[in-house]
Amino acid sequence: MRVVLAGVFALAAAASPASAAGPDWASFGATPYDPPRAAPEFSLPDLDGRPMALADLRGKVALVFFWATW
Repeated sequence: MRVVLAGVFALAAAASPASAAGPDWASFGATPYDPPRAAPEFSLPDLDGRPMALADLRGKVALVFFWATW
């Protein structure tokens, strides 16, 4: 039953004119992500203050979480 409902919702979403056009990225002031694209090279200090470059993590799964308070 769930598979049938998921298929119906997917067909309904694909048939709607709004989804066919896609979001207007320019109105948000954003550019869409067009995979694949390499991340720019950068380095940040780790929790001990030692610099960690993105290239050091090549081939590994990395979660980069930017957080700021100002």
